[in-house]
Amino acid sequence: MKKFFALVLACAVVLSLGVTAFAASPTGSSSSSTVDLGWGDFTVAAAPAKAAGVPAYDKDNKEVVEVPADSIVLVPVGEADKLDEADKEAFLAAYEEAKAVEGKVVKYFYWLGMPKELEGVDFEWFRYDFKCAGENVEVTVNGHPMEVVHVDGVDYYAKLTEFGAIAILCD
Repeated sequence: MKKFFALVLACAVVLSLGVTAFAASPTGSSSSSTVDLGWGDFTVAAAPAKAAGVPAYDKDNKEVVEVPADSIVLVPVGEADKLDEADKEAFLAAYEEAKAVEGKVVKYFYWLGMPKELEGVDFEWFRYDFKCAGENVEVTVNGHPMEVVHVDGVDYYAKLTEFGAIAILCD
């Protein structure tokens, strides 16, 4: 009987790993979960957003729009089936590419969809705040490197010029 309860508890813990909040937190914190799909462990993180929203900037680094935090669309690899077939294939291929980067560990990997508030807005980059423990932090979107700014400690932001498969890697 004890083994049965231990098994039930272990199953509950494993299943709870896939149930994380993917909406941005208004406090600026992020949530994450490690998931094993048979390809190895990867971590999915939510976008830490400012209480007022997430800014998009023009070529002169002036804010052109502030996207509400709850409009950020994040899809973890484990939920790739939620994407249309072309995006799903690109997403999974980008994941395999990110894992193959020599000397780097994939800390976070997910799909970032374009928020409706940015459709039709002329912007150069989208500020994407995140936390990452590690050295030499890199961010790619669809395999393209993005500029990363180290704020302090484990706080960073990336200047995203496109949306899609985001990989955050470090040494």
